[in-house]
Amino acid sequence: MSYLNKMLLPDERIIYVASLHWVIFIPGLCLTALGGIIGFYHLDIAALLMPDARFTPVLAKIASGGGLVLSLAGLGLLLGAMVRQSATELAITNRRLIAKYGFISRSTFEIMINRVTGVNFDQTITGRLLGFGTILVHGAGGDISPFDVMANPQLFQRALMDVLEHLR
Repeated sequence: MSYLNKMLLPDERIIYVASLHWVIFIPGLCLTALGGIIGFYHLDIAALLMPDARFTPVLAKIASGGGLVLSLAGLGLLLGAMVRQSATELAITNRRLIAKYGFISRSTFEIMINRVTGVNFDQTITGRLLGFGTILVHGAGGDISPFDVMANPQLFQRALMDVLEHLR
């Protein structure tokens, strides 16, 4: 929360801090697991695909290498998801809505609470079951800012609506 703490104005306090949902890790986990399974069972896979014993060792090496490549790609996706999770900060304060994305390059979105005209959230069936969704913040200028893959979007919406109600 270093960015949020640095950006707070005098007499400004954080009301709600949102985070990205854990589903951002699923592609990396699946790819790493698939690569591990292929690497572990490379001899069985080779024997199943190529019953001729002369070609089985060659195919086993290819399957083993493919499993390693998939595992490394999955680990790369996991690392990227970890960086994304740690480099994303979303907060509602008593004065502003603040969002910061990025680790090396940074992108920020800030809007004064009195300029927010509404907030909606969208959830797919999977999002509803697992508890994630997209928040859509409507600003006074007609602009809409989406926040994707947020954990508990209804809590974010409720916290923002409470701040807006206290402002009125």
